[in-house]
Amino acid sequence: MYRWYVSLLTLLFLPGCAVINGEYLSEAQPQVGTRGENAGKPPATPPDTAPYELQRQALFDQPYIDPLTDYLKKHGDDTGREAVLRQIAEERDRRCQAIADGYAGKPATEQRLARYRAGYNYSCAAEVESFAQRVQQNQHNNLPTTIAAPDDNDEASQPQRQDAQSLSDCYLLTTIRNFSAAREACRETAENGDPRSQVNMAMITHAFEDYASAFQWARQVALVSGTAAYILAQLYDSGLGVEKNPEQAVYWYDKAASQGHKEARIALERFREQTPADGT
Repeated sequence: MYRWYVSLLTLLFLPGCAVINGEYLSEAQPQVGTRGENAGKPPATPPDTAPYELQRQALFDQPYIDPLTDYLKKHGDDTGREAVLRQIAEERDRRCQAIADGYAGKPATEQRLARYRAGYNYSCAAEVESFAQRVQQNQHNNLPTTIAAPDDNDEASQPQRQDAQSLSDCYLLTTIRNFSAAREACRETAENGDPRSQVNMAMITHAFEDYASAFQWARQVALVSGTAAYILAQLYDSGLGVEKNPEQAVYWYDKAASQGHKEARIALERFREQTPADGT
């Protein structure tokens, strides 16, 4: 009788333990699973770190128009970049319009049209063509499209002769690497917009380790001077005078190399050797 009673109590007790243990397990397992899932998930990507944002910002930070056009031509068929391509196209058009507005207030001469075409026809062809039509219209109306040369005896010709002497001094002193004297000779003509003087000022200030000034001068003529493009690339490469930016360095080394700059070609080869084949 006693043995039967003990067996009965044992049968009743065992299911209760299973239920209790099962309840504890059912409560514990979801907690463990939740902790594991949270630990394994990467943090959400902030919306301001969208793909290609850094490339877009780098293009907007530099002052030129052609790099925007280069990007649009290179990636124009990439449907994954639609948003950034649209922003870059709008910025390119805005810059072209700003240049066109400047030319709109100037006489439509053949000389000015030549400069406009040389500097902006690649990216702003429509705006350049519009200016060319103004020149043609002037010719049709028999309006002067050239500026008459002043008489050598005229007092107005004196500043031009002085400018010619300043340019000669700037070019000669830079060629013989008398940079101390060249800096003074080239400053005014560079500020007046002479491209060769601006290249010389980029060289001179870079030699004197005034990298911020070298950057400002080089960026003005980097599209038309292999030397200026190379200086600009060096500054981006080293982070001197401007924030270090390898992508911009490669871009300007390539521009300089395309204009025949030998050191730029060597620098490009160095970058290619350091970059893995998959681009990572």
